[in-house]
Amino acid sequence: MNPFAGHPLHRYAFAWEQLDGRTGRHLDLGCGTGDFLGVLHTAGSVVAEGADPHPGYLAEVRARHPGLTLHQLTVGAPLELPDACYDSVSALDMLEHVPDEAKLLAEAHRILVPGGLLVVTVPRRHVFSFLDPDDAKFRLPRLHRWVYTRRFGARVYHERFTDLADDLRGDMSVGKDRHTNYRTPELLRLLRDNGFEPVVVTGANLFWRWLQIPALLTGGPLRRLLERGIHLDGRLFRSANLFVAARRLP
Repeated sequence: MNPFAGHPLHRYAFAWEQLDGRTGRHLDLGCGTGDFLGVLHTAGSVVAEGADPHPGYLAEVRARHPGLTLHQLTVGAPLELPDACYDSVSALDMLEHVPDEAKLLAEAHRILVPGGLLVVTVPRRHVFSFLDPDDAKFRLPRLHRWVYTRRFGARVYHERFTDLADDLRGDMSVGKDRHTNYRTPELLRLLRDNGFEPVVVTGANLFWRWLQIPALLTGGPLRRLLERGIHLDGRLFRSANLFVAARRLP
């Protein structure tokens, strides 16, 4: 049974479906606080590891899952990992944050064994892409600062958006000024140009940004209600998020 079947973010259910039953070593690139990685580590059939450039995220994953192998990444730098050392890699909503997508995909190709599986999810370019909340810090910086500080506090805002020592502004690489929303042909071409052959292409959601933004700013029963709406939207539509599983060519 898919442990993410009821999760509001359909990318996790998609990634689980692609990896379920696989064996060998798996790397979750951009693992964040470990929402997907932790479950894969405890309930999956692969030997899961995580990697992220955000030290705070990695500290949280270590606290929640002490047995996990984690790797600290440097933004824009090659992965400090051996060639052909993983049987599968996931990059769930992280490609749009990096300074050079082609360079990251070339590194994913290098660390995968021939025939290995790459699972990628990204925001798709669609009619409501302008609502992407990750772009608010660039388009409306003063409003973004006021709202974020009211919700999470001035200290957290400073750590995430003022202190750029980790080369991150929030989850975005310093120097990048937009959260990329991809057209399907664009992403598939990017994958093929870097040695991958897409084998599954699908997606989820349409109206979810209208629900996601208020869900980010609230909690309790209201947030749970909004998340149920996001989940239902993901079951009904396929336009707002793009999901791809691709095989690593020799």
